Amino acid sequence: MMLVKTKIIKVGFCVSYDWELLKNSVPRIYKEADSICLSLDKNRRSWSGNKYIFDDQRFSSWVKDIDIENKIQVYEDDFFVPELNPLENDNRQRNLMAKYMGEGGWHIQIDSDEYFVNFAAFVKYLKKLNSAPTPQQKPVNVCVNQIPLLKRLSKGMIVVNFEDKAYEYAPFATNVPIYQAARRNGHFNHISNAFAIHETWARSEEELWNKINNWGHSKDFNKESYYSLWKALDENNCQYIKNFHPLQPATWPSLLYCEGQDINNVIVNLQKKLDFNISEKELLLRNSRNLARLRTLANKLL
Repeated sequence: MMLVKTKIIKVGFCVSYDWELLKNSVPRIYKEADSICLSLDKNRRSWSGNKYIFDDQRFSSWVKDIDIENKIQVYEDDFFVPELNPLENDNRQRNLMAKYMGEGGWHIQIDSDEYFVNFAAFVKYLKKLNSAPTPQQKPVNVCVNQIPLLKRLSKGMIVVNFEDKAYEYAPFATNVPIYQAARRNGHFNHISNAFAIHETWARSEEELWNKINNWGHSKDFNKESYYSLWKALDENNCQYIKNFHPLQPATWPSLLYCEGQDINNVIVNLQKKLDFNISEKELLLRNSRNLARLRTLANKLL
């Protein structure tokens, strides 16, 4: 009798006009994932309702070439609802994808432009937290620290420099996949020691303008002004720019330039420039539910 392997590590990607970035992100998680879902709007519309060009033949050929262990499922559905705003359509796609992947296990959602530094270590960390998570257990998100790439230059990248070690982080994994603000929800956020490189704005001028206009937060900041500032960045002036995040400026306190001809080179060189580590003591403090309750109470009293 053949035993069916329980799928614990379920990885989902929201696929869109920038699908070719999957060529950097999927190989970094493929070996350790038990199943992978690529969700794609069947009408090729963004969360803002804009139609985009999509090379179906190249996409299908790439999936066939990389999926040597038959782990990948392409899930196509209508993810755009005109009555919803872009962020609500974002949430809708993520929730439908989670439902498609089924209950149980660790649900991990990764954006196409996010590249794990060490996914195997993250999987080991998740299984140590809970080797067989179910939606009946206390809900929790497991967060990953992110290093955003902001601009691709001829010989390298402009990168966010978190001078005070307060890295930006986002929930990647959860045992109860409910998405209320992209990957965020009301679950407790447990911060891991894992890192991912986020190629957030490091696109061509045309690609970035397209992304900004189709982003879930596209209506939440002055796109034209921000885009003009981004275009002016180079390897010399980036060191003078502070608080560059379009929604929460202080989240990206300063910038630095890192050489590298491709993503793999940049990741190697960044590990020489930045400290990809959070101490166990700091993690214990940040992951204490009691301290989190006290911080929430203090914020309400202010």
